[in-house]
Formats: sequence, structure tokens, C-alpha cells
Amino acid sequence: MQDKAMNDSLKKLLEIAEGMIMEKGCRATTLQDIADRSGLTKGAIYHYVKSKDELFGMILEAGMEKTNQRFFESVARTPAGPEGIKSPLNTLTERLRNIGSGDSAASLIFIYLLSQQDKPAVAGILKRYHEASILTAKTWIEVGQQNGAIPVSIDADRTARMFTVFKNGLQVQHNIVTDGDKINELEIYEFLMNALGAGRG
Repeated sequence: MQDKAMNDSLKKLLEIAEGMIMEKGCRATTLQDIADRSGLTKGAIYHYVKSKDELFGMILEAGMEKTNQRFFESVARTPAGPEGIKSPLNTLTERLRNIGSGDSAASLIFIYLLSQQDKPAVAGILKRYHEASILTAKTWIEVGQQNGAIPVSIDADRTARMFTVFKNGLQVQHNIVTDGDKINELEIYEFLMNALGAGRG
């Protein structure tokens, strides 16, 4: 029961922090702001994290885990074989479109942390996030191969690394391109289909 209460408190903390980032941006959001809105003391927040940067890293990880859950829920609802790739791929496409739109706290956090990567602690957060992204993507690809939706000839590790680079690029695109030049949802879907060799034996 105590663990559940801790998990609920942490979930609430992450949700509040994410909302404040969307309102104020990463730099303007402070732990004191988050404490005031959550009703927790700063001491209570430090029970979970050592810094604002670590809290932001946890938001990235939580978003990735949420996508992972949706992916496997989608897999469970779809048949095996080549057609089985469509629904899970739509789930991933929706997530990528969201983080690439500029309307996502994940993209704001990612850019903010990149600007702070000269700090060893932040560099460590980014490294863990990058490695977790690759591992998660590799798992998705391997599940697709096991279900006959992705050719076994696809190199899961290499493709997962390419997917992660693509995802990272989408997270910064809204800062450097105009709306008309942004990669749209259909283009993301087609890129993933081609990268995964969907439809090929």
C-alpha cells in the first residue's frame, strides 16, 4: 500500500511538472513552482529526485513507457502476419507526430536537456534516455519479427538506432523549420513502413 501511495505521488508530480512545462517552459519552471502546485514540500520532491533536470528526465522515461504500453496493447489486439504491423505502427506514428509537433513536453524537455549537456549529471540523463530508446525500439522490432509482421532479415539493433535518431530529429524540428516544412503523420508512417521492410517477405 505504501509503495502504491509513493507511485501515485510520483505520477502526480510528473503530471504537474509536465503541465507547468507546457505553460512556462523548462527554464522558467522551478521545483518550488512544482511543489507549490502539487501541495508537496520541496523536501518531499527531493525524496524522488535530486534536481529539476532529473525530474525532467523521468518525464521523458514515463512518456516512453506509456508509448510502450500502448504499443503492446495494440499488438495484443492485432493478428499475426504482415497485416499485424498496421495498428502498432499507427500507435508509434501518433507518438512521433506528437513529440515532433512542439505541443509535447517531451520535445521541450529534450531540447532543454541538450542545452545543458555540458553538466555531467544531465549528460548521464541523456545517455540513459538514448540507450533506453534504442532498447525499447529494438524490442518493438523483435516483437514484429516474431509475429511475422517484420522480415527477420531486418537488423533489429541497427534499425532501432536509426529509429532513435529519427525520433530525436523530430523532437527538434519544430524549432528549426516552418509548419509547412514539417514532416507530417503520413510521411512518418511511410518512413517507418519502409525502414521496417513492411510488406516484404
